[in-house]
Amino acid sequence: MDKVLSFLSWLETYGDKGIYLIFLVLLACGFGFPLPEDVPLLAAGLLSGLGYVNFWYALLVCFLGVLLGDSTVFFLGKTFGEKLKKSFLFRYIFTEPREKKIAGWFQKHGDKSVFLARFAPGLRVAVFFSAGSYRVPYWKFLFFDGIAALVSVPVWVWLAYKLSSNLELLSEKLRQFQWGFYTVLGVCLVGGILFFALKKTSNNKI
Repeated sequence: MDKVLSFLSWLETYGDKGIYLIFLVLLACGFGFPLPEDVPLLAAGLLSGLGYVNFWYALLVCFLGVLLGDSTVFFLGKTFGEKLKKSFLFRYIFTEPREKKIAGWFQKHGDKSVFLARFAPGLRVAVFFSAGSYRVPYWKFLFFDGIAALVSVPVWVWLAYKLSSNLELLSEKLRQFQWGFYTVLGVCLVGGILFFALKKTSNNKI
């Protein structure tokens, strides 16, 4: 919560223009900038709750910032693929253990790996880049990434917007919500994986 408030105090100096800085930060997060994505999303909700920007406009800007950042990484992978992986920066991102894990994800879950990666910050950039280099159709990438973003983005922005007048309560609710959100998400992911695994098994028997 301290990171959110520090970020917010900086944004407030720009007034209603602060939402565009949030857009740029979300773009940077798409490239792996070392800042949790929920920080700018919560800050957007607080800016809206404090009257600097309309809630729906803030939500739209955040959603577009997230998708554009992810899509840029995808197209870098699609366009440059293995060439970029050999560069100094990308060698740091694509370590051998990470490459093996990503390959395992795509082998096991296919295009649905994009959905899973949105909730795994340490692997997100690598998975989205790999989705491009593995020639996943862009519409499929956008579909799975968009569905995942629809799960996470509105939640953080709305929560901060509703509790912008009581930051102490917001901090408490964030702790409770993060635990509950990721627990429910984990159950849903496990359930989905089991469903598709059973479906695949039953199709193989036919």
